[in-house]
Amino acid sequence: MRTYLRLDVFTDRPFGGNPLAVFPEAAGLSTAAMQTIAREMNLSETVFCLPPAAPGADVRLRIFTVDREVPLAGHPTVGTVFALAETGRLAVADSGGVVRCELGVGVLPVAVEREPDGARRVTMTQRSPRFGASIDDRGLIAAALGLDEAGLARGGARARVVDTGIPWLLLPLVDSSAVRALRPRPEACRELATRAGTDLIHAFAWREGAAGEPLQVHTRHVWFGTVTPGEDPATGSAAGCLGAHLAEPRFAKGAAECRVVVAQGAEVGRPSRIDVHVAAGPEPSVRVGGRAVLVGGGELVEPV
Repeated sequence: MRTYLRLDVFTDRPFGGNPLAVFPEAAGLSTAAMQTIAREMNLSETVFCLPPAAPGADVRLRIFTVDREVPLAGHPTVGTVFALAETGRLAVADSGGVVRCELGVGVLPVAVEREPDGARRVTMTQRSPRFGASIDDRGLIAAALGLDEAGLARGGARARVVDTGIPWLLLPLVDSSAVRALRPRPEACRELATRAGTDLIHAFAWREGAAGEPLQVHTRHVWFGTVTPGEDPATGSAAGCLGAHLAEPRFAKGAAECRVVVAQGAEVGRPSRIDVHVAAGPEPSVRVGGRAVLVGGGELVEPV
């Protein structure tokens, strides 16, 4: 039997945010067994915690969707570190504590801190952004989203691939109404994914906050292959890519940082909040964080 924990991530209340299963003691499980268990859990991701192999790492995380292993994901990393700290499986200082997580993209620092109300906040540092190809076929993008072209952002806003550990195609829309209205069409999404070189697709609209306030961004998960269940209510890896994408033109004008608050999940009844901070530099720093809550757990028979 293997013990697991259930969490909701990027939320401060149960049954919001993105659900997650974490197996805190997964040593001895084969890759095939992990994939089988992830299919059984039937969540967007399931995490298996292992002793680290990389120098300096505190824990190794293997992250599985129902049909593949992924090298990095946001809500699984944030949620797993929260779970390990909350249950005492990892000793983490409440102020400035850092857990070094070994992921498929390398060892990344994940910070844990207590907020004034006593809740833990967990913030992961993602890889410095890599900017990929732009997609200029507005007709195909509109078809993939089930929208008229009027719903796509105009001017200099570009649809393009950004990678802070895993590549996402980011599709800018004109406003939140367009984000709420989108209805993905699988065949057009497949064609768009082929052109972009990734089947991870995310749509967004943004507005400027008051002076000194973060950008306010409304996002929806559009496409992640053909098997992963449902619409993701909080996508931390995409949020990091999105922060880097929105920061780039601001850094070109001399800004030293870009802060973004991502709202996602309301359309599927699981509202979430993801906080993103991008700091300028030769290799920009991308940090993605939020809260989480434990909602349960149990034991699972190991696959034969």
